[in-house]
Amino acid sequence: MKKVAAVAALAGALAFAGQAGAQDLNTKQFKVAGTFGNLTNWNAIEKPFWAETMPKASGGKITAQATPFTELGLKGSELMRLVKLGVFDVVHALPIYFAEDPAIEGIDIAGLVKDFGTARKVADAYLPVLDDLLQKKYGAKILNHYSFPAQSFYCRGDIKTVSDLKGKKVRVQGASQGDLVEGLGGTSVTITFAEVVPALEKGAVDCGITGTMPAYKAKWWQVTNTNFYMPVGYTIVVTAISLNSWNALNKPTQDFIAKQMKDLENHAWKTVEAESDEGIACNTGVGKCGQGDPAKLAHVKPGDADLKERDRVLKEVVLKRFAQRCGADCTKKWNDTVGKIVGMQAGG
Repeated sequence: MKKVAAVAALAGALAFAGQAGAQDLNTKQFKVAGTFGNLTNWNAIEKPFWAETMPKASGGKITAQATPFTELGLKGSELMRLVKLGVFDVVHALPIYFAEDPAIEGIDIAGLVKDFGTARKVADAYLPVLDDLLQKKYGAKILNHYSFPAQSFYCRGDIKTVSDLKGKKVRVQGASQGDLVEGLGGTSVTITFAEVVPALEKGAVDCGITGTMPAYKAKWWQVTNTNFYMPVGYTIVVTAISLNSWNALNKPTQDFIAKQMKDLENHAWKTVEAESDEGIACNTGVGKCGQGDPAKLAHVKPGDADLKERDRVLKEVVLKRFAQRCGADCTKKWNDTVGKIVGMQAGG
């Protein structure tokens, strides 16, 4: 009897503690900007998190008005400035897009990482540097990070080796991708994601860099012939919250949100990595595509000589230009964090 009474008492205490914890949370509706409305990162990760996971976990106390930036008529480069202005409480933003300060590039250097595991380690290592910079520059705190699928080249015509990229006009997302393309003998062109298909169709660009499933869902396969699958990165996303919004929350609410954001980070990395290979199948017909009818792009893998050339350009062009833009102090911070993970030093 005593044991039953003790168990009942413990259960009651835990229930009371749970209620007290829920009662301790602030009631808040966040205004949130997500990533691309037609891609998995929004539809399978960000949207359900704000629409379902967070409200349910908080007992309805924390909700959001969340919309992808593409449906708001905004550019990815604008999101952090809008957080600073108080237009949004939270944004899921791509550093490769808003890298007005060269130091921001450090989390996502083109050609540097070759697999998802390393990409996450690099992001973990550089996050304190980037968080400090965003707090000072934009008044925003980073809550988590994740990625897009593996980024590679989608081109009109036949691309058999990296030397075939010479003389090509290639759409890039940011400065270090531009450095990589130029180091390989191409010309870098910066245009928004929405403009790429018409640019390829008209021949304004010959190739573009994007992720495997984004290329499929945006129908790049309709205007290209070859996926030259030499990964150049994974395009990191950071979730950032305005410090004004964050500091207005009590400690239990901050701790609760931090835990939910870490869970979201773990889910996002797993989801995107699983989708990356499926994106290849959907673009090329090699493998199983569960997203629709597969396209039939030529899927060309780089040879050893191609990979050596990419690594040469990374060391001799990309990292040197990054160090020049970034300056001595910034370069040291990168070398002491990311450099140690990948076994390379910028500016040497």
